[in-house]
Amino acid sequence: MFAGVFYTALTLLCWRNVLETSLHDLKKTKYVNISAGIPMTYRLFSSASSEVNIIPAGKLPVFITSYKSDFQTGVLEVDFQNHSMHHLLFVRGELVNVYRYTDRIERLTPTSWLQSVDTSKGKAHLRALALTPQAIRLVKILLEQTETQPYTLPDSMTLEQQFQTWRQHPVPALAHIRWPKAEALALLPGGGSPPHYTLFLSENQILHSAGGMMALYGWKETCTSVNLLTSEAHTPAWDEYLLYYSFGWMASRLLERLVELTGPGMIHSIVREINFAASTHGWNLSFSGTNLTDQTLFSSPLEAADAYSRLFEILFRHMDTILGSDLLAILMRESALQLSKPYRSVMQEYLLITPV
Repeated sequence: MFAGVFYTALTLLCWRNVLETSLHDLKKTKYVNISAGIPMTYRLFSSASSEVNIIPAGKLPVFITSYKSDFQTGVLEVDFQNHSMHHLLFVRGELVNVYRYTDRIERLTPTSWLQSVDTSKGKAHLRALALTPQAIRLVKILLEQTETQPYTLPDSMTLEQQFQTWRQHPVPALAHIRWPKAEALALLPGGGSPPHYTLFLSENQILHSAGGMMALYGWKETCTSVNLLTSEAHTPAWDEYLLYYSFGWMASRLLERLVELTGPGMIHSIVREINFAASTHGWNLSFSGTNLTDQTLFSSPLEAADAYSRLFEILFRHMDTILGSDLLAILMRESALQLSKPYRSVMQEYLLITPV
């Protein structure tokens, strides 16, 4: 059960000092070692058709600058033959994350990763995949969680039946399915709910869907492997996703309750201030009424927590003024308890909402 009184905007100002200190320490870290034993030839979505450009390694910074200037969103695979493989994740031209594969997988600092690469000789093999920001969230989870072993479906079970079983998993999870000529990811929120987002890739198409499963169930090949990557792994990518979902749920639900109690007119100034703050910081998220569109990806859970805490400050301050702290605490507890434990836990860890 959550505490009867939640931290309000004043307390959130104190949180920011903690977050900024932690964020400063994180930025000084060269990389985060996520797992071991990853082959350096790991290729993401090998079924998808995409052109491979071979360039002198020394030209790589120029190519990346061009990719940024075109405001690309997707994955850029950089393969230094017999040396290392890198995956660069971009959102609207911003380099959000860099992963390196040698004898292990490392999450490198986006601003300094090139310093660890010898570009004075050799070639770089480049392969680009255009994806949506939401698909990038799934890719981050996939790249960071590689120790779970895939398996084949029993002859007596269809893919649809397997998903019915997976849906009952109590915590959020990412399903990874492979066919000889296709591959798919499906994000399952846990607790029996249907998929929130699916990504399907084959030689001639990349399909994105807000949970639609027709492409997966209709593919005519037999699955070669399936895998369920659960949020119990507690990787940075999972924490970022849980923060993203928790913020969206809590903020939208609190605005809905405010509308129910006071009418729609009271939320206009709140939404304007939140949207202005997000735009000022370069976060690609906005509210239209009580509905949130959030296409921002952060480089770490701490960066996400810092952003969401700033926006929560605005919401809590307005609601405290309108409703009073006691009613605000009741509404916050009501909203939080509708979230399952993994979402509440990540809010406790990064946003300091303390359960009792």
